[in-house]
Amino acid sequence: MTGLVSKDFIVFKKRFGPLYRIACVALLLLVILLFPGEGTGYIALCLPMIGEAFLTEIVKVDEQSDWKDYLPVLPITNRDIVLSRYVFCGLLLAAASLTSFAVCAVSAAIHSFALADVMPNYILGVWFGVLMMCVSIPSGYFFKNEICTGAMMWCLLLLGIGRSTGADLKLVSTASPMVHLSFLLITVVMLCVSYLVSLWIYTTKRLQKMKMRAARRA
Repeated sequence: MTGLVSKDFIVFKKRFGPLYRIACVALLLLVILLFPGEGTGYIALCLPMIGEAFLTEIVKVDEQSDWKDYLPVLPITNRDIVLSRYVFCGLLLAAASLTSFAVCAVSAAIHSFALADVMPNYILGVWFGVLMMCVSIPSGYFFKNEICTGAMMWCLLLLGIGRSTGADLKLVSTASPMVHLSFLLITVVMLCVSYLVSLWIYTTKRLQKMKMRAARRA
């Protein structure tokens, strides 16, 4: 499974080249300098989700390289294949979340506003990133790349509608430990259900391909 995760990071490194990295750093600096308050809030909300959006590139590369045709000959199980994608996305989300927190902390220190002011947006951004992972990974196994991108866009649209109501911000701003615990449990359940759905989709499609190949040989 380690090799599969490494493969995804190699693809990430090639697709997210030095030019894109410089552009992202420049954009973050401009937002911090020009829009310190509101801009930092948007960074806290959106940056953790950006890494998960890269999954469409992984799906695209897998399709173009016929990577799925090579997987059956490798000494790995279906569980390893599916779990490796969740590990990769989880590490990507963790890196984006840490970067988001660091940017918010620096912005708060430079412009002398309370870091706690943007923490609700930050928590929501991380949770939205987890939600995108729960939707995008099964979509990547079920749909082709273009439709997978569409599924993620619908997910973002639904998040935007929910965000516009302000209910999610009030939820994470509450001080009730029971609310926070329920929030955490729901997130864990979402991840478990998403993994089981992804494993079922991948296993079913793999069996279908094996049967088709056996039928052609017969």
